[in-house]
Amino acid sequence: MPDTKPIEKASQVSAADLAALRDDITKLTASISELVFEQASATTSTVYPFLSVLAAFSAGLLIGVMSHIRK
Repeated sequence: MPDTKPIEKASQVSAADLAALRDDITKLTASISELVFEQASATTSTVYPFLSVLAAFSAGLLIGVMSHIRK
């Protein structure tokens, strides 16, 4: 009967890697959202309100996509 310990160890490492990847994606999403909202805020105070709406929509879309990937 083959030894299953290497397979079990590999699956544990993979689970830990996926958890770390999820955390990294969450942090990246938060950073991008903050940047986009800052840009949208700066844009709103100038002449381009349409671009701020587009930036906010893009941020929302990005957050939605990233949240869907994590599930």
